Amino acid sequence: MRRSFLLSTLTGSALVGCLVGACGSSPEISNPSPPATHSDAGDSDGGSSGADPSGGKGNDLAIDPNTGNGGRPIVGVTELKLEVSVDQTTLLAKGEPIDVAAHAKYEDDSLPKNVIWSVDDTRLGSISQDGVFEANGFTAGTVTISAQAGSEVATTYIVISVKISDNPGHLSADDQAKLVQGGSGGPKGVGPDAFRFLYPYDNTVFPRGLLAPSLQFGGAVAAATYLKISTPHFSYSSFAAAPTPTRVTIPEEVWKGMTESTGGSDAVKVQVSELVDGVVTGPIEQQWSVAQGSLKGVIYYNTYRSLLAGSDGAVMRIRPGNSAEVLQKGCTVCHNVSSHGNVLVAGVDWDENNPIDSEALSLLADGTTKPLRIVPEGRMFALGALTPDGKRVLSMGAPGTGPLPRGFNGPFASQLVDTKTGTIIAAPSFTDKVTYAVTPNFSPDGEHLAFNNRDVSAGHTLSVMDYDGSTTPPTFSNLQNVFTSPSKIAAWPSFLPDGKAVVFHEGDAFDTSVFQGGALYADVRLVGTDASAPKPLNALNGYDQNGVSYLPYGDAEEGHLDYEPSVLPVPVGGYYWVLFTSRRSYGNTIAPDGTVPRGNDKWGKPQGDEVESPSPRKKIWLAPIDLNYKGVLDPSHPAIYLPGQELESGNMRAFAALEPCRSDGGSCESASECCNGFCRQTGRDDAGPILQCVPPPANACSNEEEACATAADCCDKGNLCINKRCASPTPEEPPIH
Repeated sequence: MRRSFLLSTLTGSALVGCLVGACGSSPEISNPSPPATHSDAGDSDGGSSGADPSGGKGNDLAIDPNTGNGGRPIVGVTELKLEVSVDQTTLLAKGEPIDVAAHAKYEDDSLPKNVIWSVDDTRLGSISQDGVFEANGFTAGTVTISAQAGSEVATTYIVISVKISDNPGHLSADDQAKLVQGGSGGPKGVGPDAFRFLYPYDNTVFPRGLLAPSLQFGGAVAAATYLKISTPHFSYSSFAAAPTPTRVTIPEEVWKGMTESTGGSDAVKVQVSELVDGVVTGPIEQQWSVAQGSLKGVIYYNTYRSLLAGSDGAVMRIRPGNSAEVLQKGCTVCHNVSSHGNVLVAGVDWDENNPIDSEALSLLADGTTKPLRIVPEGRMFALGALTPDGKRVLSMGAPGTGPLPRGFNGPFASQLVDTKTGTIIAAPSFTDKVTYAVTPNFSPDGEHLAFNNRDVSAGHTLSVMDYDGSTTPPTFSNLQNVFTSPSKIAAWPSFLPDGKAVVFHEGDAFDTSVFQGGALYADVRLVGTDASAPKPLNALNGYDQNGVSYLPYGDAEEGHLDYEPSVLPVPVGGYYWVLFTSRRSYGNTIAPDGTVPRGNDKWGKPQGDEVESPSPRKKIWLAPIDLNYKGVLDPSHPAIYLPGQELESGNMRAFAALEPCRSDGGSCESASECCNGFCRQTGRDDAGPILQCVPPPANACSNEEEACATAADCCDKGNLCINKRCASPTPEEPPIH
C-alpha cells in the first residue's frame, strides 16, 4: 500500500539553499512517528510555503521576521504539484538491509525527469538515484525521503522499528526456552558469589560513538547467557555460550544501532539471565540512557610499560570509537594539550628530580606531529597550562619544599612562555601576585586560569584569575581563592566549557600512589568560580545519593580512587564529559581474580631495585555532568571505562582536545572540526551528502555545535550557547533505576 504526501513547490534558489543548509539534520528518533505534512500551493503574497524538509531542525537560510517563512524565498509556484510515495511506510528491521521503492509523479500522473532523491538522516539508511531506499537494518527512527524535480520538492516518510534476535552460541531450543522464561536458581543480588553486574554500572549514560561495552558479571561460571536490550522502538536479544569468567559481547553494529535509535529521555532496559548446570538464574536488570551526541576530538594520556610502545612509556591518543595508538614514545611525561588540539607540551626525559628538557609539538590535522621547540629546562613546559590556541604556556611553579606532583621539584617560579620560541613573556599582572601556580589550566575560552595556589597554603587552595591575552603585556586579574580543603590537596583543576566551574582532585597528595607502590586516595569534586559550595560528585566517584558505595567490590577495595580530572572542551548531547584517572576495578577483567595479571594490585610495586611496575588498575574513565549542574545536588553520573586502552599498561592523566580545526572547504562531520565553526552540506555523491567547513552563512541561524555569540543565534530556541557553540540542554532522563 502506498501513501503519498504533497509539499508546496519551491523555487530553484530556495532548493539550493536547503541543500547547502541543514536539511540533513537528524530528527528526534526516540518517537518514530510521521512528521507533519502539508499540501499548500503557497500564498501569492510570499507567505508560508508548507512543510519544512529540514524537519524544523534549522537551516542556513535567513528567517524573515516579517513573513516567518523560515528563510525560504518563495518567488513563484507551478500549477502541478509533485507527489512522492513509498511502497511501505512502516518497516520492521531485523539486522539486515531492507529495500523500499519510492516513486515520484505529478498530480496528473505524469512522470518527472531527472529526479534527485535524498534522505534527511543517513544513520537510518540511504537512497539511490533510482529511488530505492535501503534501511541499514540496525537503526530505528523516522526517515524523511525527498524528491527534487527541477525546482520542486516533495517528501514522504518511513517509520522504522528494529527487532533483532541472535543465537551465536547455537543454544538448543530447550535451553533458549529456559533462559527466556527465567528462574531463581543460584544466588543473585549483591553478595560476592551472586550473579550480578560488575560492569557497566546501573544508570550509566553512554555517549554515542564509543566502542560497545563488555558486559561483565560475578558469580558462578555460566554455560550460557541470554541478553535482552530494549528501548521504545529497538530490541535486541542474544543467546550465547558464556566465556570464563562470565561476559556478554554486544556486536558493534548492534551497539551503534541501539545508541542511534534511543532518544535522550528514553530508558534502555538491559536484562541478562545465565544457565549454570542446567539451572537458570535471572534475569538481573540494569537501566541505561544515551546522550544525543558523539564525543569529539582526541584523548591524550600518559602510559607506562605500554606494549604498543615496546614496553616503554609514551604519550598515547585515542580517537573515540578507536583503539589507542602511540603519539610519542619514550620518557615524554607531564604533558598538556591545548583545547583547540593543535599543540602538546611535555617534559622530555627525566632525572631523579625533574624532566630534563621541555618539548612543544604541533599536532597537525593529518594526525602527524611537528616539533615546535625544545627548551633546555624540563620544568618550563611540563604540566604547564596552554592557552586554547597553544601559542602560550604558563609554567607550573614549584616551591623548594612541601607537596608537589612526583618528578617535579623546585624552586621554580611560574612564568608565561611563547611555545614556539621558548621566550618568556612579561606578565607583571600575574608574577606580581602569584609565584607558584601548581597544576594550572586555562579555560576552553581562554578567559580564565585555575591553579593550586602554593603561595597561600601547602597545596590546599584552588585559585582562579581572569586572563586577557589580547593586551600588551597580557593581563591577569581578579585573583580569587575558590576552594580550600581543611587537610587535603586540591589540585588538577579543569574548567567546564562554560568557564563558570572547575572539577578538581581532592586527595592525600597530587599523585595517584606513593612512588614504587603505596596507597594514596582522592575523589573528584566540582566548585563554581564564584566560590559557591563544592559538589561531591558522588555518582562519578562510585557512591549513591546517600554516600553508600555502589561499586561491585565494595568501598574498601574500590573507594576514593579517582584522580586528575580534565574536561572535554565542548558539551556533547546535553552533558559535560569528565575524564579522570582511577584505580577502581574494571569488571572481571582488571580486578581481584580478574583475567589481566595483577588485577588485585591497586598500587603498583617495585620491579628490581629502582624500576616501578605500575598497576594495570590505573586506567582512564569517563563520566557525564549535567549542564544545569548549579541546580542539582549531584549533577554527575556513573563512570564509563574508556574503551580502546591497553589492558596491561598503567594509564593516567588524560586530556581531551578537539581535532586541529579545518579550513573552509575541508571535509567535516561536525562543526566542532571547522575553524569558522560551521559544517554544512555542500553537495551529494554516491556515498551520500558531502559535508564541508564553510564560512559563516549570511543571515543564518546556527545549528547544534555551530558558532554562536548568544543563545539567540541558535536555530533551536531551546539550545544554549556554551563556549561560543550552540548546545542542547541536558535531556529529561528516565527515573533512576
